[in-house]
Amino acid sequence: MKSKKGFCLLGALLTAMLLTGCAAQQRDTALWGQADATEVDVNTKVPGRLVELYVREGQAVHRGERLAQIDAREQDALTAAAKAKLEAAKAAAVQAKANLEQAQRDVNRYEQLFAQGAVSCESFENYRSRQQVLDAVYEQSLSTVQANEEALRQASLNLGETVIIAPFDGVVTTKYADCGAMISTGMPIVAVQDPLDNWVNFKVKETELGRYKLGDLVELIGRNDGLRLQGRIVDISQKPNFATYRATSERGDDTDIITFNVKVQVNDSRVRPGMRFRLETR
Repeated sequence: MKSKKGFCLLGALLTAMLLTGCAAQQRDTALWGQADATEVDVNTKVPGRLVELYVREGQAVHRGERLAQIDAREQDALTAAAKAKLEAAKAAAVQAKANLEQAQRDVNRYEQLFAQGAVSCESFENYRSRQQVLDAVYEQSLSTVQANEEALRQASLNLGETVIIAPFDGVVTTKYADCGAMISTGMPIVAVQDPLDNWVNFKVKETELGRYKLGDLVELIGRNDGLRLQGRIVDISQKPNFATYRATSERGDDTDIITFNVKVQVNDSRVRPGMRFRLETR
């Protein structure tokens, strides 16, 4: 009786070990991936002092919403100076045109006088040379006006760049600077993340790559089993990842297996970068 009972206990123990081993093996072979999302550092194209910061980390923002303000006084002054230079260039162009028109009238008149023999050829050539010089001066004045118009346009753009706005609807994830800080060109002020543009990257062995096709719908399960998502495969990388599965056979019968990245787009607000998901096996 004892022998039979012991045999039953041994059988139950072996069954439990077998089931545990199978479960462990299933966990080991599960394909896990890591989530990522679109996130941009919002910076400024003009230097200056940060005088206002309208948002905080974790705040939702809408596209075009003001995030920060750079001191605009310097850009105001540069814009005013550009306007003044443009007005002066336009006035000079008007005067140059008037001088050219007068020179053209003089050439026409002296050409008739020269034809009648009333003036010498030298006098006529002097007026024609003066007209040619004034023509070049006028052309140069037009180029100067155009250059100053471009300078004013750029100054106006720079003035607009002192207002930092959100590039899209999203959430402020990082604040890089505080009010009063001097901001240089290209320095990030805040980071904004798009909560509806996210995906999960999976490293798939080359031996299993054929199981996945572009456009396939797949099921994803988070570490919390209650978080289940559906995504679509939007990219299967052409280049391998650096990570490989190393051969373990001492005889050298096996070879290293490289992996390729499979990107599954989910676009779910519950997904945050860094979260881990398991790809539901088919």
